[in-house]
Amino acid sequence: MKKTFFVLYAFCLLLSPIGAQQIPSFKPNDGVMFLGNSITEGGYYHSYIWLYYMTHFPDLPLHIYNGGIGGDCVSHMNFRFDADIKVKKPTYLICSFGMNDSGFDGYNQSGSEEYATKQLNNARSVFETLQQKILAEKTIRSVVLLGSPPYDENVKLEGVEVLHGKNETIKRIIDMQSEVANNRGWGLVNFNPVMCELNKRVQHSDSTATFCGGDRIHPNKDGHMIMAYLFLKAQGLAGKEVAYFHINANNRKVMDERNCRISHLKQNETTLSFKYLAKSLPYPIDTIPRWGTTGTVRDAIKQIPFMQEMDQEVMKVVGLSGLFRVSIDGVDIGNWNGNELDRGVNLAEIAFTPQYQQSLSIMYLNEERCALEKRLRQYMAMQYVFFKNRGLLFADNRAALDAAKAERNSHYLVKYLYSNYTQAIFPQVREAWKAEMSQLISEIYKINKPLTRLIKIERIKK
Repeated sequence: MKKTFFVLYAFCLLLSPIGAQQIPSFKPNDGVMFLGNSITEGGYYHSYIWLYYMTHFPDLPLHIYNGGIGGDCVSHMNFRFDADIKVKKPTYLICSFGMNDSGFDGYNQSGSEEYATKQLNNARSVFETLQQKILAEKTIRSVVLLGSPPYDENVKLEGVEVLHGKNETIKRIIDMQSEVANNRGWGLVNFNPVMCELNKRVQHSDSTATFCGGDRIHPNKDGHMIMAYLFLKAQGLAGKEVAYFHINANNRKVMDERNCRISHLKQNETTLSFKYLAKSLPYPIDTIPRWGTTGTVRDAIKQIPFMQEMDQEVMKVVGLSGLFRVSIDGVDIGNWNGNELDRGVNLAEIAFTPQYQQSLSIMYLNEERCALEKRLRQYMAMQYVFFKNRGLLFADNRAALDAAKAERNSHYLVKYLYSNYTQAIFPQVREAWKAEMSQLISEIYKINKPLTRLIKIERIKK
């Protein structure tokens, strides 16, 4: 097990081509915009990052925006920057491109190297213009570029063509992004090398396994959790504990308490009890796969040291002998012997503690918020991918609806988004979705404050 984590730590050293520099962590009231393609629009990594802040930093309010559009390359992001991104007045901009910029049609045929170079040069040229727009926005305090997740050329998938050399082009685009980040003093988090190595690892035992989804491109929830972990790690959050406390039962003293407060310590012949108030909550682990797919957050944390580095809520009690039942607020959470309590128990791994259940409620509210935001992003995708090329950008009239209806069975995007658009065409509906999102966020920041818990450790066997 230790060897596994050492190897993964080596992977994570590949995160930042700009050396040991970390990207900034979020500050209170930051407006954080994730600008990207379909991996951002339909994905979860930004939602998982916000959930981490919601639980681990309950007194640090943020607003994180999904700024993704399916099919986007950097030229599309440049086109919509003013109307779709700038209007949100972000203070922290995270920009991801490369999967679509690397192209699709020019591989597996003669001239593929020239095609790849052309794609790179196109991305470089347009990104120069986007950089100037970003630099002109005085509200933006921090900029981070994301090196795209890989295109998995190695996974064995029936019926899904392999575009040989595509990921090499993505890596060349990431090298260009790294150069820009160095020159501008921007941050860079490179998902590609770590996810490639993790794909190789799981494919040793299962050639059909991948963290890049069933089309070699779009990660499932497991891949998005890996992305979230790598981003949080680049922010320097590894080692940030939920809480840690150390009690010596022999002298009834609290020896150490980190990010928490222990009080009202009492002990009799059979029971040790105390009140526990943490400053953070454990991170809730999603165990439900996305519709029609496999891959959950639980699957991801089997491959990354997220729990070891970022989700430690350790209860350490020394000086006890025998077998003990531990309860929190009257809920039995497990039995441990004195040696196990002496080594320490990570309460964050136990899904039925009251504090974990509190986190789960936050997770489900956040998922509702995320789902509503995706509906708004689907509306924007219809505008920029479908209506823009037909002279109907934001027309939202009968002509627009007729155009969408005419191609709802043939256009690759409209067939998935037509139903949503028939509702989102009405501004009142969109405003209602936004209002519900705001209400959900407000509720999250009401209920994410840790509560004082009563912990009892009762001997059940000598």
